[in-house]
Amino acid sequence: MHDVIELAGRRAAALAAQDWETVAAQLHPAFFYVNANGDRLDRDAYLTFLRDGPLRWNRQTLEDIHVCVEGTAAVLAAAVVDDVVVAGEANRWEFVTTQTYVNDGGWLYLAGQTAVRA
Repeated sequence: MHDVIELAGRRAAALAAQDWETVAAQLHPAFFYVNANGDRLDRDAYLTFLRDGPLRWNRQTLEDIHVCVEGTAAVLAAAVVDDVVVAGEANRWEFVTTQTYVNDGGWLYLAGQTAVRA
């Protein structure tokens, strides 16, 4: 459980550092993501969005983290606070996320979904 939380924290730090190699290394080859707008992104599209998209993370914080591990699968649910810059303007956004991880010799992020926090 702690390994998954640590991995998610390293990914959040890598976003702020624009360390796309670290982010990519954590993603399963079959990774996909559904963002808060409902857009579905495969691994390549997700990495392209992070690297070349309109957002630049100053910080991402995961709060109220819950993890369920069953065998080689884990699901993390958390609140996410994103401090980002968009078009030169600072924004603070709050979301909820569900992230699925698989362990095949090490944990990898398989799939995720983010929604606006109510």
